[in-house]
Amino acid sequence: MSAPFVSIVVPVFRDAPELERLLDALAGQGAAGVAGSDPSSELIVANGDGADPDVAALRRRFPGVRWTASDPGRGRQLNAGARLASGEWLLFLHADTCPEPGWRAGIARAAQDPRVVGGALRFTLRSDARAARLVERGVAWRVRWLGLPYGDQGIFVRRAVFEQVGGCRPLPLMEDVDLVRRLRRRGRMAHLRTPILVSPRRWDRDGWLRRTASNLLLLVLYCVGVSPERLARCYYGTPRRLAGAAPERPAAAAGTERPPPAAADRRVTVVIPALDEAEAIGQVLAELPDFVATTIVVDNGSTDATAEVARAAGATVVREPRRGYGRACAAGLAASRDAGVVVFLDADRSDYPAEMAALVRPVLDGEADLVMGRRDGRGRPLAARFGTALCLALINRLWGSRYRDLGPFRAIRREALDRLRMADRTYGWTIEMQVKAVEAGLRVLELPIRQRPRIGRSKVSGTLVGALRAGTRMLWTIWSLRRTRAARAARSG
Repeated sequence: MSAPFVSIVVPVFRDAPELERLLDALAGQGAAGVAGSDPSSELIVANGDGADPDVAALRRRFPGVRWTASDPGRGRQLNAGARLASGEWLLFLHADTCPEPGWRAGIARAAQDPRVVGGALRFTLRSDARAARLVERGVAWRVRWLGLPYGDQGIFVRRAVFEQVGGCRPLPLMEDVDLVRRLRRRGRMAHLRTPILVSPRRWDRDGWLRRTASNLLLLVLYCVGVSPERLARCYYGTPRRLAGAAPERPAAAAGTERPPPAAADRRVTVVIPALDEAEAIGQVLAELPDFVATTIVVDNGSTDATAEVARAAGATVVREPRRGYGRACAAGLAASRDAGVVVFLDADRSDYPAEMAALVRPVLDGEADLVMGRRDGRGRPLAARFGTALCLALINRLWGSRYRDLGPFRAIRREALDRLRMADRTYGWTIEMQVKAVEAGLRVLELPIRQRPRIGRSKVSGTLVGALRAGTRMLWTIWSLRRTRAARAARSG
């Protein structure tokens, strides 16, 4: 029996419903895996979750498909499938895509040109939305002018060339772009007109504009040198340990952390900036640990009953009618001159106040000057996660730091905070604190914390205008701090 012309490799990870639809569609096209299939192709599924019972059921239904197990990770799974392949060409398909009839003939035509080492199909979304057509045009522009098809476009490659370049690198993200860039060094890429239908589920879930902007930002960050590991944490919302990163100390679960001592010279003050958070602020205050000496809620121009609810719950309420996160924080600091440690906490109940003990203890024990809660990204909008990644990449590169988040939940020694001479009055407050902490030589620690859905809509990431305004301000803050770095060094010297 002669070897097949094309080996189709499909990596899956808990994608059984999408995989079943793809296998049914390929069966209708006569692909391998069903009775009467075309012997010129074979179908290989690389499963990243061997315990998935739904995939086990599909194995029984499609006995002609070649199945292999692999560690999760698209690059690893593609390599595992390619090792089983015997075809002259490899076609990599995502489970939520499906090539239209004619793809085999298209690859056969491309194969006649010895200069062609690989290629991709034409990206087409399974959606009638007008935005889908705009996304398709953008992808077509990227492929034509940048020569960078993504993995959901059905990348195909000569198997010999795939082996020569070392296969896919086991990257947590951007393994497809990395592969295409290496293939282009070996020869031409053919971009077929045959459509590949792509599920719009991610655009439907995240919003057409946000999803598209996030994909573009992801590519830009990768091209300027941001590591795939950092991008993956933002994209998937999954904490991944970076090589060489500082050891992690887990934040305590509620009720398991011994409260730090609250001696008179070690007073802990909590500052909570609040803007129209009447629904959440009472619950936040009720969850504060008992060791907190003073709680200051800064009403930043609320139009609801935020101040009244906070005052009724026993907090000291300070009014700062001029909008701005930094202004609210500064107003809270002005009202807490006797604090030994200051904790900043959001009023939307997205954090767990019970984890404050884990943030405060290293400061009280003399182990750190600034301790920040590090979020894992789950539940945060894609635009917010990518914006954080961009700012972190710039800060870490310009100041040689190793920050992993810009989260607002943080504890800092009051004396150290005063030395930073904070000046920003808007969204750049947290960035300014972290940059100046590096310049001042503060001992900084980041600890993992939990997150939960906030109460109410975010003023920053809840709207496109808010996200753009905040992102612009944060980038301007980084530029401004870099521009004035020498002057600050001269003053401190």
